Amino acid sequence: MASERIMITGASGNVGLEALRELMRHPDKSKFEVIAGVRAPAEWKINKGVQPDSLITLDFTKPDTSAPALANINRVLLVRPPQLADVDKFFRPFIEAMKQAGVQHVVFLSLQGVESNPVTPHHKIEKLIVESGVPFTFLRPSFFMQNLSTTHQDEIRLRSEIFVPAGNGRTSFVDVRDVAAVAALALTSQRGEHLNRGYELTGSEALTYGEVAQIMSEVLGRKITYRDPSIVRFIWQKWHKDHTPLAFTMIMVALYTVSKLGKAAGLTNETEQLLQRPPITFRTFVEDYRGAWQP
Repeated sequence: MASERIMITGASGNVGLEALRELMRHPDKSKFEVIAGVRAPAEWKINKGVQPDSLITLDFTKPDTSAPALANINRVLLVRPPQLADVDKFFRPFIEAMKQAGVQHVVFLSLQGVESNPVTPHHKIEKLIVESGVPFTFLRPSFFMQNLSTTHQDEIRLRSEIFVPAGNGRTSFVDVRDVAAVAALALTSQRGEHLNRGYELTGSEALTYGEVAQIMSEVLGRKITYRDPSIVRFIWQKWHKDHTPLAFTMIMVALYTVSKLGKAAGLTNETEQLLQRPPITFRTFVEDYRGAWQP
């Protein structure tokens, strides 16, 4: 019989879905139950390829859903929906509800370099978690490879271009499958070695977007061009033409500016140490996801 209940928030997103997949196939799965907290359980699609043990309503924009969702939950993977930036409005109530519910461990998907970047929502969420006293593990990944198969999918698929204002700066990429594997490791450990720790998770390569385009061209068998637009042109394309919300567009501008300035190239060996294997390479990622960019 399962002795613990683990909740995954953001279970339909990149990291949440992969973490759910990791947990459902875990060798000690009989010891825990996995609950996906989603806004609309009735709309959960089985064709996501994995089904949790149960689904429960959790909507960060509706704080009254937090306490019922957290009843009898032992551990939580907390993933911030990218469109929700007001930490006090959307996440303080959830963190307070975790404390009231007696959650024993929260694994929070944060951001590389967040310790010195107080303008990000992740920084404030980390601070609130620490202040709450709920034992935590902070995952601080670098740029997701899967941003190219989600956020930038259509520009690659339809226009065969990567349209980001990152200059020639190098970017440290990580595959979300590796991040999810670390999340599952922390959520299922019974020894407490991951409690109150922060992990900076990267892959093994820091690439320019020119190199990214070259690898994609080789794997996909067609020319992928890296465009390096001005910030104004990028905002115009994303906000006005692609109808990306302005707040999210500005977050992208900030992140790609960090890359352009050469401050996103840092690599660590923490992913390899935690998983006891090399991180997934960018070329392997492109080979595995090549169907995402078929015209």
